Amino acid sequence: MKNEQVGRNGMRDELSTRLTRVARYVPQSQRVADIGADHAMLLSYLVSEGRVASGVAGEVNWGPFKNARDRVYALGMEREISVRKGDGLEVIAPGEAEVIMIAGMGGALIASILDKGADELEGVRRLVLQPNNGQVRLRKWLFEHGWQLIAEDLVEDGGIVYTILVAEPGDVSKPYQRIDLPLEIAMEVGPILWKEKHPLIQGHIKETIAERERILKDLAAGRSQKAQVRKQHLEEELETWRRLLQ
Repeated sequence: MKNEQVGRNGMRDELSTRLTRVARYVPQSQRVADIGADHAMLLSYLVSEGRVASGVAGEVNWGPFKNARDRVYALGMEREISVRKGDGLEVIAPGEAEVIMIAGMGGALIASILDKGADELEGVRRLVLQPNNGQVRLRKWLFEHGWQLIAEDLVEDGGIVYTILVAEPGDVSKPYQRIDLPLEIAMEVGPILWKEKHPLIQGHIKETIAERERILKDLAAGRSQKAQVRKQHLEEELETWRRLLQ
């Protein structure tokens, strides 16, 4: 399902199912920065819906920056959306944004952007993150830097299941409390997804099991002590994941 946005000049466009779900976690009337905005579709959708007070679309590369700038002008939204070229959070000043969105990148890259932009995170009330992979790395970063997970979601778009993580400053341990999972496993499966028994979580667990079974198969021929230790560890992990599935 896609949502249609209409600019002031009548220009129409469609927002993907993935980005429509990301937009759901942006609070009303906030100052928003979209890092890696590409065509600025997410921000322009939020403006067309009357959801944001103002926005910054940031892009590090010239091509995507031009795409975003051209779209904003074509939609007549240049007063609401400032398109800026720069690396990560350097496109905003400390205190300028209340919500930061980063979607469509790897989890490690998103964590790196947040790491390098520590000063710009001042005054930010919410992070809305959609990693394409590396969700564990990102959950660890949030946990280690004082950002409490307040929501998690899975959304299927084009046959691919995407993860959405929403975090605010707070008690990082709270989502991991009263959950019968080791912290390492909880960070991989998603503590809120697990508690809420998200309808797509079973597929995620099955994929994790299949991935570990493939690795275990590759290790079967290894005779070194290191390979044997890794094999034993994987077998123990697999047992845990199979119990989760049940």
